[in-house]
Amino acid sequence: MSDKKRKALVALIEDPDERTYIVISHVLRNEGLLVIPLLETVLEQPSATELQVFRAQELLNTIRFDFLEVELSKWLSSPDKDLLQAIIALNKVYDPKLDESFIYQALEKLRKDVWLELNDQQTAFEQVKVLNHVFFNVHRFECTTSVKAELAQFDLAEVLRTKHGSPLVIGLIYSIIANGLSLPIHGIDFPKIFILARMDEHHSAIFANTDSNYGVLFYINPTVNGLVFEESEIHAFLKELDLEPDRKYFEPSSNSELIQRYLSTLMDCSKFNEDMSNQRNFERLLNLFS
Repeated sequence: MSDKKRKALVALIEDPDERTYIVISHVLRNEGLLVIPLLETVLEQPSATELQVFRAQELLNTIRFDFLEVELSKWLSSPDKDLLQAIIALNKVYDPKLDESFIYQALEKLRKDVWLELNDQQTAFEQVKVLNHVFFNVHRFECTTSVKAELAQFDLAEVLRTKHGSPLVIGLIYSIIANGLSLPIHGIDFPKIFILARMDEHHSAIFANTDSNYGVLFYINPTVNGLVFEESEIHAFLKELDLEPDRKYFEPSSNSELIQRYLSTLMDCSKFNEDMSNQRNFERLLNLFS
């Protein structure tokens, strides 16, 4: 379809006949991302009617989610399943003009600041101590403790700007930085809280008779400024929650599982804020994992 025809169809989205609009919206939706600039122009027009604005915004959200659904499907079938790539894609749902370059620059600055403090002679515990110092003391990242579900807490760019965010996003950033420094620290989809595992890639714990059944050297709690703790404390916490000590609570989750948790959190946040449209869309994306 030519750009001229797309413009003509966008101009007709305020047609009062609902049946006509359904046909027009279906055609525009099939045009995908090509229609987005035209719909954004409608939102910027001072003369746009309330119906035009409502329908333009509705179509924009639908087309973006259609595109994201395809991208997330590709991501799920890809061999590497890059964690950062998926988070950025999901952030574009509520921030279409997301500045990706800012995210990469902020993460690289953080990674470099940690790298300057690391050396090959440090133990795994010493390396985490350095990471914690730069992450929580120098850059002053802090987990929010508010029970109020605000989208900003889960917005990667906003968290990198303000240094405040949900334990989940703070923990994911921590893991991404660690992996960028070849430190095997990965997230665990743990109930109630989000924790990280520092893997024992050299089996060094066996020499101290502390070898883990899960290949983990120790655990990290990003909510408490990177507090290091042991497997026994996970058992104690699970007992408090009246949960059986399933293996999945002790070893790293896959990136697919982490993104699934991230999506579930976004859906719950939308539900809390009575944003039914985004709630349905996030639920739709979650169905890709089943």
